[in-house]
Amino acid sequence: MKLRMSACIKASKEKVWETLSDVTNIDLWVEPISSSHYESDKTSGVGTVRVCNLKGNITIKEEFIAWQEGESYTYQAYGAPLIKSAKNRWSIESMNGKTLLISESEIEIRGGVFGKLLTPLMYLMSKRMGTNSLAAIKYLIETGRPFEGKVATLPRVPMVC
Repeated sequence: MKLRMSACIKASKEKVWETLSDVTNIDLWVEPISSSHYESDKTSGVGTVRVCNLKGNITIKEEFIAWQEGESYTYQAYGAPLIKSAKNRWSIESMNGKTLLISESEIEIRGGVFGKLLTPLMYLMSKRMGTNSLAAIKYLIETGRPFEGKVATLPRVPMVC
C-alpha cells in the first residue's frame, strides 16, 4: 500500500524544516501519539531512533534511515499493530513563497489473506490520519502553537502551492 499526501504551508522552507526536524514534537501534530522521545542521545540524522507512545498503550519505534538536512528524511517503523513493515518519507519544497510538505508512505499489512482483505480499510484509515496530521502540522507551523481540539475539525489543507 502506497500513500502520497501533501500540504501547502504559508511559511518558509526553513521554518517548516525546523518543526519537521524536531522529530519528538510529533505528538503535537499526530493525534494518536500521546508522547515521543529519543531512544539515545542521537537527535537527528541517520541512525536516530524515535519511540512513540500511542493511545491504547502501544509503543512503536521509528529508525531514521535517510536524512538530507533541510530537505527530507525517511524512517522505518517497527511494532505497529497489524503492520508488517512501514516506511515514511517526509520532504519539503519551496513554492511561490510557501512550502510544500510531502509525505510518502509504503505500508505492508500482516496476515496473508486476512491482511489483504484489511488493506482497503487500512488505506482509508491511513489517509484520514494523514489528512488530519497535515492539517495539524500546518496549524502548528503557521500559528506557532499546537491545535487544541479534535484535529478532524481543522480545515483541509491545500495539496499544492
